[in-house]
Amino acid sequence: MERAEIIGVGTELIYGETLDTNTAEIARSLEAYALKVERTLRVVDEPLPLAREVGQAWKRARLLVLSGGLGPTPDDVTREAVAEALGEPLVLDEEMLSEIETLFRARGRSMPEANRKQALRIPSATWLKNPRGTAPGWWVRKEGKDLILLPGPPPEWRPMWEEVLPKLNLPRRPYAKRVLKTWGIGESEIVERLGELFKRDKEVEVGTYPKLQGVEVVIRGREDRVADLTERIRKRLFKEIWGEGDLTLAEAVKRRLELEGATLATMESLTGGLLGAEITRVPGASRFYLGGVVSYSVGAKARFGVPEELLAKTVSAETAKAMAEAARVLFGSTYALSTTGVAGPDPLEGEPVGTVFVALAGPKGTEVRRYRFPGDREVVRLRSVYAALALLLT
Repeated sequence: MERAEIIGVGTELIYGETLDTNTAEIARSLEAYALKVERTLRVVDEPLPLAREVGQAWKRARLLVLSGGLGPTPDDVTREAVAEALGEPLVLDEEMLSEIETLFRARGRSMPEANRKQALRIPSATWLKNPRGTAPGWWVRKEGKDLILLPGPPPEWRPMWEEVLPKLNLPRRPYAKRVLKTWGIGESEIVERLGELFKRDKEVEVGTYPKLQGVEVVIRGREDRVADLTERIRKRLFKEIWGEGDLTLAEAVKRRLELEGATLATMESLTGGLLGAEITRVPGASRFYLGGVVSYSVGAKARFGVPEELLAKTVSAETAKAMAEAARVLFGSTYALSTTGVAGPDPLEGEPVGTVFVALAGPKGTEVRRYRFPGDREVVRLRSVYAALALLLT
């Protein structure tokens, strides 16, 4: 199978000042094609290392895509590096220069001299028009290969890539990918339970990927094999699977509650409103989410209905239970979720950092789960949010 390689250009990507999501997104868009993405790379904004990496990738790959470094500043050197790697001169395209000048005039501005470099291209390149910015891209087709230059900002490169990708006439394959999302089960236990179903061959492969919302089981490969294997895996992990594909826990909660015609309320301590914020990120949350309270202090817990005799130890199953039941009464909801625990950095009430209790109160009673989450304060808080939502689904 022929190869594709993707390079994210920018010193800021190396140091994490900007997170590189572009290379992964471009790689995902190539999954349906008979090209193997064996390598993605981040390279600094320096002509020599970038030209070296482009030259090596061009020798290996049928398709090479670069994202970033097409701006007007001195550190935008992608054009120069690609020209050096392919052994072609850069030439000023007067027609493109005029288009860039017109774009600036339409914005009520004069074009700075620095933007002239955005009208440079090598003879083998054709322009990819940028519908949302001043940086056009390149499409180079030579030696039976394709090289694509895209700007860095996603709102700019996405429509450009969507337009050029079908025109590359890449060979397709009968490819499919399914994602099963789990909660309450670790990677090693999943592998044990799947046994012989954990396959990795030329036609189909299974992978497990830990996320804050639980471990994802990804099945990818030949379409018919993926469909069959997914159903077999689903049967082995049935109780722990809460969703599939791009579904989030909050979206899954919305689906369940709307199907039941049920409502939800929350009372939060350590999560400080994050649970309510996650729920209300979903469009249409007002149809099932009645509201929530942040009872961060001991006094607030008592004020919202938690019995005072429980408040000597707020990090407990009993307090989590009382919080959920109080929220359910306060809002008159079908269900209520609560969170309490120790986010850190210090232990609390004799409990170590990461100790969390979440509770679900509903028509059939109240269920409480205890967790010990690793990670820093923010990770513990986020995991607590997802644990509460998962309690409604698993």
